[in-house]
Amino acid sequence: MSSKQDKTSNGHDAVRVGMESAEVIAHPGAKRSSREKPAAKRVESPCGRFFTDPHGLFKKSFSEKPDIFISDPIEILAETREPEGNGWGLLLRWKDRDGVVHEKAFSRQLFSGDGQELRSRLADGGLTLSGAQGAKAAFIEWICSIKTSNRARSVYQTGWHFFPDGAVYVLQDEVFGQAGEPVVLQAEGSEPNLFGVRGTAEAWRDRIGVLCRGNSRLVLSAALGFAAPLLALTGEDGGGFSIKGASRLGKSTALRLAASVCGGTLQAGAPGYVRSWRATGNALESTALSSCDALLCMDEAGQLDPREAGDVSYLLANGMGKARANRYGGARPVARWRILFLSTGELGIVDMNREAGKTTKAGQEVRFVDVPADAEQGLGLFETLHQAETPSELADIIQAEVRKIHGAPFRVFLDALTKQVKRDGQQKVAEDLRARLAEITDSYLQNMPHVSGQVRSVARRFALAALAGEMATALNLTGWDHDTSLELIRLCFLDWLRDRGTVGRREDEQAVQQLRDFIAANGEGRFERIQEPQEKEVPQSGQPTEPPQERFRTQMRAGWKKWEKGSDGRPEWRFYLTASAMREALAGLNSHDAKKVLIERGFIITPPKYQENKKAATVLNPPGYKAVRVYEVSGSILGSDAGDQ
Repeated sequence: MSSKQDKTSNGHDAVRVGMESAEVIAHPGAKRSSREKPAAKRVESPCGRFFTDPHGLFKKSFSEKPDIFISDPIEILAETREPEGNGWGLLLRWKDRDGVVHEKAFSRQLFSGDGQELRSRLADGGLTLSGAQGAKAAFIEWICSIKTSNRARSVYQTGWHFFPDGAVYVLQDEVFGQAGEPVVLQAEGSEPNLFGVRGTAEAWRDRIGVLCRGNSRLVLSAALGFAAPLLALTGEDGGGFSIKGASRLGKSTALRLAASVCGGTLQAGAPGYVRSWRATGNALESTALSSCDALLCMDEAGQLDPREAGDVSYLLANGMGKARANRYGGARPVARWRILFLSTGELGIVDMNREAGKTTKAGQEVRFVDVPADAEQGLGLFETLHQAETPSELADIIQAEVRKIHGAPFRVFLDALTKQVKRDGQQKVAEDLRARLAEITDSYLQNMPHVSGQVRSVARRFALAALAGEMATALNLTGWDHDTSLELIRLCFLDWLRDRGTVGRREDEQAVQQLRDFIAANGEGRFERIQEPQEKEVPQSGQPTEPPQERFRTQMRAGWKKWEKGSDGRPEWRFYLTASAMREALAGLNSHDAKKVLIERGFIITPPKYQENKKAATVLNPPGYKAVRVYEVSGSILGSDAGDQ
């Protein structure tokens, strides 16, 4: 909880112990010397069988026997529950053996049975618990009997949570915004806090942010750290970017710089925020859930099984885990999240699918956007070296700085964003963000006719990063000029578009490419020639009037081919594919849409009655066979991409 919420909780009349006056505790059975401070007034539990004082929590013996020592002092701040009225728990506070205060919410589900998991988690937090058998039972009896009028709202994951009376952004150790009641994170497990802070936002700006200036990939990476919290407000879908390219270009440097915006760990610094692709599907769900509304940094996509790459792109971007049954056979709640992710790797999503022998779906490319790592300035990922003399020296400088400075910019950004939502209202903030997002997207697509929805969707994700960079710059967090984010991220978008090769739909290009590859791979072996007598013609410009001689016998026939005049008057092969061969060639695509594209581009030659019956197949009478329905394909499909355009 935040410090503001601590003050709110302290104003309630919760059952609590005198932690401020707690001192070193003697063994429970020992006598207290006259030099010890007098004990503070005891706090009785509602049931009257337990009490707390500065020495700990005790159960009354109601006899001459000593009271039973249960644990060190522990304070009950509030009872917690979800907005729907489920998920009840308790918000506890205690000091560990070093005097560090811990505050955590625990579900009442942990109180059932022998409560061993609850005791383990409290012990892990430094609370001294008696190991006596009677004390263990007394502890569960005490905590199950606790009642207080103090209330707090519990949530089970980090990120945005919207309530009728306000919106809050929850981290493991701090809550930004207000929502009527205190809001606490009541997670099922004990996740490590990766949103650690070291240094200040000003130090990050002056020592790390300024090094991004002039470097488009660094600006994109840093801006993505600020962009993830905007997903929920703008209503944008999740997804991510992968910086792909050969090793030693600086990809990991960009990833760790992005991580330094959000957090890090005490031991590793910003690299401690980075996760690994080497994980099971269930582990990736847990990772995504703990990074909801925050940037998920994943290093080295090469560790991901290529057979799972496409499914993982859908899993992370769609924000929904697998549906599972509980032990009674009913449906368990499905995990949900919203994330942006940034990854690195030598291979992109298309390359990994090709390695696995799979076709890349257009939706996968839209969700898993491959940005070329090489900025083509002869400096690897960089375009400007600032005070460094070589790219490796600049990378070393950044790597050293992000270990010492991380996490503060993200919290300053969240504080400003939640205050804006409270001041202007969630709807007004969302409308303003969406309007600016549309402006940036349109500027990125300016002078690009016939842009497909897929390209526009990716352009909006780049624009979201640019918008977040603008906002962070306005808060004086980056050290950039006001247009740095907009212009340098535009360069990344154009490089992605150049690498993609078209502003059209990916399925359209795949239809042409798959049919081209199928005919090129099987042209001589699976297409039987139709030999017909031809009139002798005078060769023109050295063009042959007869086909070359047969070299192979036809096996696993896919159709026939005939040497005919093309539309330009020059002889060419004309291919006639059977229905099954066409399905094989267009496997993985929507057959109807793919054939429509091929017809529009003139690769499938339609019969004269096509406009009447809309059937693209024609009838062929190959020698020795009855009439066969086939698709007539022009030999021009074997031309180059440049020729097609």
